[in-house]
Amino acid sequence: MHTMIRQHPVKVMMYLYQTIRYMIIPYTLLLFNEIRAGTGEQPYWVYGLATGVGIGIAIWSIVSWWKDGYGIEDNAIILRHGFFYTTQRTIPLERITNISMEMSWVDRLVRAVTIQLQTSDSDEAADATLVLTSRQASLVRSAIKGHREGSISNNAYEEYQTNTLSGMPIWTASPKDIWMMSISSNTFWLGVPFCISLVAYLWKWLEPPLDQHNDISLVYFFKNEMWKEILSSDYISALLALLGILVLCVLVSWLVSMIMMQIRYDQWTVARHNDKLDIQYGWHEKKLLSLQVNKVQSIRVKEHLLIRPFGYVSVWMDCVGYTGERKAKILLPAIHKSKLRAAFETLLPEFDLPTPERRLPMGKEIYFIWMPVLTALIIIVIASLFSAWAWIAAVLLTIVYGVGRNKYRCTRWDTQQQCIIAKPGLVKTAVYIKREAIQAIDYSQNRLHRLFGIYRIELILDSPSKSKEYIFTGMEREDITLLLTWYKNV
Repeated sequence: MHTMIRQHPVKVMMYLYQTIRYMIIPYTLLLFNEIRAGTGEQPYWVYGLATGVGIGIAIWSIVSWWKDGYGIEDNAIILRHGFFYTTQRTIPLERITNISMEMSWVDRLVRAVTIQLQTSDSDEAADATLVLTSRQASLVRSAIKGHREGSISNNAYEEYQTNTLSGMPIWTASPKDIWMMSISSNTFWLGVPFCISLVAYLWKWLEPPLDQHNDISLVYFFKNEMWKEILSSDYISALLALLGILVLCVLVSWLVSMIMMQIRYDQWTVARHNDKLDIQYGWHEKKLLSLQVNKVQSIRVKEHLLIRPFGYVSVWMDCVGYTGERKAKILLPAIHKSKLRAAFETLLPEFDLPTPERRLPMGKEIYFIWMPVLTALIIIVIASLFSAWAWIAAVLLTIVYGVGRNKYRCTRWDTQQQCIIAKPGLVKTAVYIKREAIQAIDYSQNRLHRLFGIYRIELILDSPSKSKEYIFTGMEREDITLLLTWYKNV
């Protein structure tokens, strides 16, 4: 029988949360229906039931924590949990490829660390999550590290944060890098419509409508009688005022995004130590990721529309064994393109970053450019039979033509040390994929592709974060032969 060590007592709160979150909605509905019945009597039995259920959940959470333990023996970590039905899982240390350590502000108050152990298996159920004290987390990490390097170290977690980066190749994100990332974040893009909605609420509060039953909406905001008066007298001032509101909303959204990104990615540091990458970051929630370099399948260099003029890109990784919310991993939140090659020579020399030279086959532009244009033109002509205003949509033809032309002329690929795919769009993406990381190559043709003599290619990886990044259309048969020859390493 292995000596089992209990996890941090704060794990009791996690058991409480996991149990209550599935019961809160049905119990709330039950309580609401009893009170809504209007019998004039307080539903004491409902409150009594709630008290009994709460005490039962608390006792069960404490018992679950008491029976939930781990141990490290014989080059393996043993996990055991369960009261009526005991389950024991054994994970060999050599199977643990990536380690993630997090400390939220609550964890720091109670000196706890949440450590996630990811195995080489893509199944998330094969991984393990432990809530430990700082010393226990350090011992677990040291045991795994010592198994790889043949020695055991008992450095504390706090010592790791201050000492382990000394003497290693390091890249640290500057505040300017984080500012650039904030422009391309979802917080910024989603914050703009939120700010516009907030302005609509403030507008209704300052200028209440005659009909108090009208709901707050952007339609009401733009239908306000004041706009009609302004437009009838001075439409230039009205347009400038509207533009000013939009600019203010964009600015507020960017400031909020910048603050959130600075808090989340504070002191982003990437260090290379032998065969692993250590990434640590965070202000209110400290995080430490330890990734095996040989589990990095591909690198995706992304140029977002708004940071492209400043020469900045962000770098993402796809790693073996990451599923669900852990699929995508940021390597560099934002970095200037002039520093990108030097950063990779320091952190990931296994990846080269050449610019792909092979373009899509010449003479196939009719599929990418003229087919979409002709389709849009036919739709506009048919719509014009019902309304002449449909010809206003002819402006879309220019957009469709520009998008098709950009896709045809800017899609490039190549096969050197790795397979490279560069595709245009609002977010220009260049994907660098290791040959050994490709599980299979699929190529297909539909009837339209067959008509133009082109193929659709898909590179199959283990648990990619975005499968569409590994798909591109436009290869000829000769290109496929070249790609398969490279893949088979003949």
